[in-house]
Amino acid sequence: MKLRLLDDSIRLRLSRDEVIAAHEQGIVEGQIRFPGGSVFTFALEALNSSDASASYTSDRMVVRLPVAKISAWAKDDTAVSVHGELELPLGGRLKLLVEKDFQCVSPRGDEDQSNLFENPQRTC
Repeated sequence: MKLRLLDDSIRLRLSRDEVIAAHEQGIVEGQIRFPGGSVFTFALEALNSSDASASYTSDRMVVRLPVAKISAWAKDDTAVSVHGELELPLGGRLKLLVEKDFQCVSPRGDEDQSNLFENPQRTC
């Protein structure tokens, strides 16, 4: 799973296996290990709720989206993303975006893309 953070937005990009895990098991997570032993964990959880949520505690960030949204997204080959927004306590909104991760248009030699979704813009 890939993670992108930009100001008040969180974007997760999932491989085929991760989309299946989010749908079937209700959770998928990734980790970033740092020298010195620290580990940052980030996760996507499917909840039996109609609302999105997110939390960050003890080096763990969790994005939670309704199980119905994740299920519909995982089953639909044409659906690229699922999203949510949360009101922040001091104003503004936290944007959550979860996407299927596509193969690059131009293949990269240093990245295994075999488990990524076929890119509709790729012509070869």
